Amino acid sequence: MQRTLLSISLLLPLLAAAEVYRWKDVNGNWQFGDRAPDTQHESVEIQAPQKLGQDENVHDIHQRTLRLRESEQFKEREKQEKAKAERERRLAALEKNCREARDRLKKLQRPFVYFDDEGNEWDVPMSEVRADIAKTQKWLEENCQQ
Repeated sequence: MQRTLLSISLLLPLLAAAEVYRWKDVNGNWQFGDRAPDTQHESVEIQAPQKLGQDENVHDIHQRTLRLRESEQFKEREKQEKAKAERERRLAALEKNCREARDRLKKLQRPFVYFDDEGNEWDVPMSEVRADIAKTQKWLEENCQQ
C-alpha cells in the first residue's frame, strides 16, 4: 500500500510536466491534446501552478496557527471559569437568602411580638402576619429549591 502511494507520488510530477500540443483542424478550429497529431502542430509549455504551503514559511505559519488556537482555547477556558465562578457566587447568595427566608418563615409561624424602634411592644393584626407568611412562602417557592 505504501509502495503504491510512493510510486504514485513520484510519478505525479511527471504527469504535470507532460507536453500539450496545439493544432488547427480542417475546419479551422484550434485543438489541444497531449498526443502529437500527424499534421503540423505547435508544442505549448504549461507551467504547473505553484503549490501553496511549500515554501520555507510553512513551519512559521503552522506555529502561528497553533499559538492562535492555543490562545483562543485559553480565552475560552478563562471565560468558562469566570462564568462558573459567577454562577457559583449567585447560587451561594441565593442559598443565603433562602436560608434567611426559611428562618423568617419559622419565626413567623411561632407566637411572637413586634417591637417598634423605641422598644415598645406592638400588636400586629393576624391578617398582616398571614400576608407576611404568604409573601415569604411565595418568594421561597419562586426562588428556592425545597
